[in-house]
Amino acid sequence: MLLILDGNNLAWAGFHALRRPMQADTPERKTRAALLGLTQAVFGAVVRGGEPPDGQPAGQGRLGETRTGLTGVTIAFDQGRPVRRRLIYPAYQTGRETDPAFTENEPHVLAAISAFIELAAMLPIEVLRGENTEADDLIAARALAEDGPVRIVSTDRDFLQLVDERLSIYPPVKKVVITAENFAEHAAPRDAAGTPAAFPRERYLDYRAASGDASDDLPGIPGVGTLTAARLLAAAPLDAYFEDPGLASGVLGRRNAKLEAALASGEAQAIAARNRALMDLRAAAAGFPSLEGFRRVGRWDAAGFRAWLEEQRTFGVEREATAAAFERLAEATEAAGGR
Repeated sequence: MLLILDGNNLAWAGFHALRRPMQADTPERKTRAALLGLTQAVFGAVVRGGEPPDGQPAGQGRLGETRTGLTGVTIAFDQGRPVRRRLIYPAYQTGRETDPAFTENEPHVLAAISAFIELAAMLPIEVLRGENTEADDLIAARALAEDGPVRIVSTDRDFLQLVDERLSIYPPVKKVVITAENFAEHAAPRDAAGTPAAFPRERYLDYRAASGDASDDLPGIPGVGTLTAARLLAAAPLDAYFEDPGLASGVLGRRNAKLEAALASGEAQAIAARNRALMDLRAAAAGFPSLEGFRRVGRWDAAGFRAWLEEQRTFGVEREATAAAFERLAEATEAAGGR
């Protein structure tokens, strides 16, 4: 199985998880918190073979033996700003750039990412990064080009549109692997009673396009939240409502004035088209027929890695299990002819 890690996602999550416990109140400590948070997440994912923690970091085998037999590990990072998407929608992700919690800490997280990329030169992993390119697009391109099983580690829900019988998602916060079999349980929104509002998995992109994404400053169709979007898509494809605006009230069993006005005016269709263009990772991946200009592949250096662990005084890292897991990964990638 190819394991693909969303680097910025893990770096920011690690920073927020360790900032207070480490009393990271100086630039140096903030950078260290982000670096240790990122390395803990990456090393843990490699040791567990992309599986959730269950008290047995090496599965049922010996110490350091990954549970699922990884064939490769890729980690992708954002670099610069999302230029392509801002050409489509200038307000895309601009809210975070006026948020002090982001602007004051971004330099330290980026410094940690740079330090990790230096470390990755001595690890048997692939790093993907490109100027003014989002990691999401590189991850999608890498995942869709792979013939065998793929697991993406990220809390970004946009990746759920890629789930199928071959590709699964592991969001570390949920600590569950989302597959085609349990997709509705973990990807659909829940009603007041806690019941998932299930809809066909292949309509997930349109579910996101209709409901929007506040984290990216991306509004959805007026009058449509996550539950409304799920209920509409459970009954019919999104385009059906553009062709027959009166269909929505029958499906919802009530009037929705904002939605009805947006459907009647054509605003809903225009918003869906824009959001599809921004969110469609399969279409984005098609723009990267080759990743050669974006990839760096490290060479396993066991002694250098152990020296780095000592120098960084790492905590929360099972050193022997981690070194053993990378050793096995190096053997696997070498046997496969490298990556």
